[in-house]
Amino acid sequence: MLAFQVHDVRIIRETREVAPQDGWKRFEPTGNARLKCSCGHEGGPMWARLAPLMAQLHIHAQA
Repeated sequence: MLAFQVHDVRIIRETREVAPQDGWKRFEPTGNARLKCSCGHEGGPMWARLAPLMAQLHIHAQA
């Protein structure tokens, strides 16, 4: 029986805290992201716009 590794890739967008406003914490995107796959692979930091392509490349390279 052949078993295949499942690749469930998560894209984690990075944020940074900015000055609070009216007593509320605020965050803004940094423009960077990291990848984390169920197979144990982690990648990044990279541009957030590039992350979906890198996730697809990881899945297809392992197939």
